[in-house]
Amino acid sequence: MVMGNRVKNFCGKILMENKLDFFFKHQIWHLGGTIILFYIGAQLVDLKSNTNTFIGISSLGWFMIAMSIPIIHQAYVWVCWRSELCWKTISKTIGFKAYAIIFFILGLSRFSAIVLCFVDYGSLYNPGWLAWTLALILFIPGAYTMYSVRKYFGFLRATGIDHFEPKYKDIPFERRGIFKWTPNAMYVFGIGIPFTFAVATGSQSMFVIAIYTYISGWLHYFCTEKEDFKIIYGNK
Repeated sequence: MVMGNRVKNFCGKILMENKLDFFFKHQIWHLGGTIILFYIGAQLVDLKSNTNTFIGISSLGWFMIAMSIPIIHQAYVWVCWRSELCWKTISKTIGFKAYAIIFFILGLSRFSAIVLCFVDYGSLYNPGWLAWTLALILFIPGAYTMYSVRKYFGFLRATGIDHFEPKYKDIPFERRGIFKWTPNAMYVFGIGIPFTFAVATGSQSMFVIAIYTYISGWLHYFCTEKEDFKIIYGNK
């Protein structure tokens, strides 16, 4: 066990020799790819003729909000995680609690996309019982993922607390609940929840949001989180 920890620490030191390089590692693919997806998504919808509003914001406005929040959220996480791993920046400044509060605010803000479902309701097709039934079926694994995160994984761990607290490095990867079937349940099912709202409401723009959110989420995983795990856990 001691030898294993030494090997992991040694691998981490090698990867972190140039901290500035590691800070930006793969971010051209992560953020660059998300920006390209943003542009493509914006070209696929035409909401200028949609006159529906909610609290004074047009359907196009809600679409731009829903598209902007994921990239802001993911950029925030990248900066905080990498700066903490490299220089302990967050611990030395705002601290983990403030980081986590902002994380949850941005995370919950993603649900603003639900408004888009109703101001753009039925723009792709007129939903009925078949669409609602399919949406419910799609929602079940997403809901079970959120339940498993709360019961077994913990929402604090979902914020990336292992980047801040050394004790989390020795906690085994979760294998209960939905994590028994896939260790990446939050990416496989969790970020797929927007598809359920798109299917249920027949909103074309919500389908664009769902696809954009799903692909950009996986970009975040492969380009940021997976690389960070090499530093935190080594070959665990």
